[in-house]
Amino acid sequence: MRVCWVERGGVLDIVPAMTETTPDSLAGTRGLPAPRISRPELTRIIAMCNQKGGVGKTTTTINLAGALAEHGRRVLLCDCDPQGNATSSFKVPMLDDDKGPTQATVVIDMSDPHELVAKTRVENIDVLPASMDMAFLPSRLRETGSANQFYARMLGHFQGEYDDILLDMRPALDTDTDSQTAAATAAIIMVDVDEWAMKAVKMQVAQHKKIMTAMGRPVDDLDILGMVIGRVMKPMGDFDSAVYKQLRNHPRIPLLGEIPVRSADLKESRNKGLPVVFYRPKTDTAGFFRTIASNAKLVTAA
Repeated sequence: MRVCWVERGGVLDIVPAMTETTPDSLAGTRGLPAPRISRPELTRIIAMCNQKGGVGKTTTTINLAGALAEHGRRVLLCDCDPQGNATSSFKVPMLDDDKGPTQATVVIDMSDPHELVAKTRVENIDVLPASMDMAFLPSRLRETGSANQFYARMLGHFQGEYDDILLDMRPALDTDTDSQTAAATAAIIMVDVDEWAMKAVKMQVAQHKKIMTAMGRPVDDLDILGMVIGRVMKPMGDFDSAVYKQLRNHPRIPLLGEIPVRSADLKESRNKGLPVVFYRPKTDTAGFFRTIASNAKLVTAA
């Protein structure tokens, strides 16, 4: 069943979603062209997550956005990390709470976030920028006593406007990441080949279960699409090889793909404010992210 969030008596609930189409002629003409197909019957919200840092979450998120946009999907990248790396990767300025509303303020105030959305050089990718005041968001959410509701309310303003919203989450288990998880309909877990990788995955899955239970949703209501192994370097020693094998053969989470270290392709495309599939579309690096999108069944491979 396809569902969407609605508010009933101050409480968020899920109901069957309706389909609404938009003529191709209404598609924008900014940036790099990509085909616009139809208005989604459900905006899919994907948590790009791992409470462990340095695993390639932001790199995967911005380049998965590119692979989706390449297929004509309309993508909003919500930068949920106060460091703002996903924001700057698209050459978008971070928001400043001294100059107006920010992502943190619209989350807390439950106000309309549309004015914050920034266009990028890619036709089908927009960004909801991060801001420094997001560092204080966990404590502000904790004060509300109902933190899990807030991101769902904020992202609900975009329902039906985008095919996919990708949440580039910071490496933490806190009230802000709880709230982002509660807003999501699916998740992709990023890992690296590290001795703490399996523990991090276990903790991430435990957080998902806790949030679903707290929201009164079935545990499997958050669809874990799979795992991406990032920052892969070969050849490996015996210990890393053993960890790598464990990750690739996880008993419950399918492997969507892996991303070998490709510093030149990724850094140079980021310097241009573009995902690698738009800057260097014929490279194997671009192929890695197309594979992830296809294996996660987010697009149909050509």
